[in-house]
Amino acid sequence: MRVEFFTAVCIPAFFIALILCATPVSADPGWVTTSISENTTNALGGEISGNYIISLGGAEGIDQSQNRIYLYAIQTDEQKIIGSPSANMTVTGPGISEDYAVWFETPVEDFGTNETSTAPNRVYLYSLRNGSAEIIDTPGTAEWPKIDGGRVIWLNESEDSFNVRIFLYDIDTGKSELVCELPIIDPAGVLFDGDHIVYLDSAGLYVYSLETKANTTVFRNVFGNESGSDVGDYALGGDYLIYLKHTVNFEGPDKGMFDEPYLYLISTGETKRLDPATGAFSESSKTPAEDGKSLDVSSPFTDGKQIGWVYSENTPGSTILLCDPETGTVEKIPVDGQADHLSLDGDRMVWVETHFPSFHGELIYAQENVSSTEKVPVPGFGTIIGIVALLAAMVLLAGREK
Repeated sequence: MRVEFFTAVCIPAFFIALILCATPVSADPGWVTTSISENTTNALGGEISGNYIISLGGAEGIDQSQNRIYLYAIQTDEQKIIGSPSANMTVTGPGISEDYAVWFETPVEDFGTNETSTAPNRVYLYSLRNGSAEIIDTPGTAEWPKIDGGRVIWLNESEDSFNVRIFLYDIDTGKSELVCELPIIDPAGVLFDGDHIVYLDSAGLYVYSLETKANTTVFRNVFGNESGSDVGDYALGGDYLIYLKHTVNFEGPDKGMFDEPYLYLISTGETKRLDPATGAFSESSKTPAEDGKSLDVSSPFTDGKQIGWVYSENTPGSTILLCDPETGTVEKIPVDGQADHLSLDGDRMVWVETHFPSFHGELIYAQENVSSTEKVPVPGFGTIIGIVALLAAMVLLAGREK
């Protein structure tokens, strides 16, 4: 009788005690990824802001007339085309910020001898609230619009110089004004955030302040007989300007080509070099480590709070390195293919992913997991005492039953 009672009462009580005394333990954080592009569409780039993603997609090949501007709503998981080109035109250069998105329409490049297109460019402003688009530039020579909050800039080639004219458009008033002329060599690469415009000219990388009208050199290109360096890709957000320094050495122990990420703080003018594999700050005077030189570094990005880039090393896959410059926290996100054209907004991210040998781009949306808790039996000293006491009580009770 005593054995049967112990088996029927004490053993179940033991497992109940384990369950009741289980200690909550945080699960490992991670990122949940979802493909949001159509299989028949080649993703050419995307940007994320809040609950929306704007992207550019087209057909495989060089037929730019098939380009479309897509808008994806994260909360409803709905995607629609918001920009289609007119005849003999293409759409490109999408951007998004808060309640608005922009892109522009331009004639398709015709490499034949019968090029007769004289259609004007058109910069479009799309309202996320109303779902409507309007043309905001006149007389139609603008290109490569960039948006930040309620303001848009666009570029116009100057008629009497090699400089590029930049216009600032206020969405609330509907008015535009010429704010500066800059010697820009890559109009598509111009960035706009707050009061700052970042651009490349033939000499290097610069930050122009709309408030002070000051033009600040961030990096000046260096070319010599044995080595040279210039700026590759770059990204702007808040006080952060992150860029890749591309170096070529023709002689010596560091012979070869490599890229290094640098962080420039606009408010202080301070420049810091980053280790491409760890995200740690390193001394600018030191030669890059051999393991860092062997990495293929690309696609810097920032949302003004975190910075990051992509690196890979002789593998089909790649790694997204995300770090917080203030805390030094670093996170590495493995990707099966090659990640490119990254855009970050807090705990949400979007990138274009390709898989060798195909060049087809797939648009990937990623959201960081919220740390959850799960009950894992990890009893401490107090828990063990409680279990022992419970078992002792059950044994005494079994003895009385006898």
